[in-house]
Amino acid sequence: MSTSLPDVPSDELTPLIAWAVDLGHAGMALIDELRTEDGTGATLPESTVVRLHFVAASTFQSGLLCLWMPETSLASYGLIRGLLEVWSHLIFISDDMQGGDARCRALRYERGALKEWSDTVLKAPGYYGTAAWQERHDERTRDIGEMWKECGCTGQPRTRRHVAATLSVMAKEPTMEWIPGVWSASSASTHAFGVDFLLDSHGTETQLVWALPSQRASWFAFLVAAYDYLTVTGATILAKGDKRIDTFQATAGALLKDDHLRRIALREFDG
Repeated sequence: MSTSLPDVPSDELTPLIAWAVDLGHAGMALIDELRTEDGTGATLPESTVVRLHFVAASTFQSGLLCLWMPETSLASYGLIRGLLEVWSHLIFISDDMQGGDARCRALRYERGALKEWSDTVLKAPGYYGTAAWQERHDERTRDIGEMWKECGCTGQPRTRRHVAATLSVMAKEPTMEWIPGVWSASSASTHAFGVDFLLDSHGTETQLVWALPSQRASWFAFLVAAYDYLTVTGATILAKGDKRIDTFQATAGALLKDDHLRRIALREFDG
């Protein structure tokens, strides 16, 4: 699949970003291929996995857009936080140690998300059109409630406050030690604490660089890794053992191990 990039200055990271755009499309295609043909919003946990992956795919492509130019690259770091949240929810749904079956764990997430989203939207300005939204929200709440009863589920709703604990457990897995640091720093960047990333100091002189190539390569790698892992987790929930999952993961792995990306990360192009 060939991808046309917007008319922005080309630099060392551009071909890798184009590759990652295609990876984003491949992730979407994988999840779509693994869906059941007659699946509906009541097909659990499939519908929850698909909805979460829609958010992740949009966030991933947004992060890549930010990385195209140094001036906007810092925003990509904050977006990694969103991908980690999606990944944590998918890990929760896939984890039999959390109690119940995958359907009930998906419903626990859905119930928590509905409540948190309701609390947020009701604080929105009046022109948002909350009346129409409330009607749709109430309908979905009723649908989720009915499925909850039909499945005989128990357990507390899953909300954002559970994310950090899940990520802490994930960080104990091999090669996942980077998660806590990225989670914390990406959170800080969303709260406007990222100015140090935009400046480069040499002796007594400090220069505004927006983001050095090596820094952009770091954010790029974390963005791709998070999208890779969450896509594989979601796909495994849908069809564990499917060979297409391995193919996707191999493509993402090749991108992350690309020698050109390694050279950028090692400051070869920082000037």
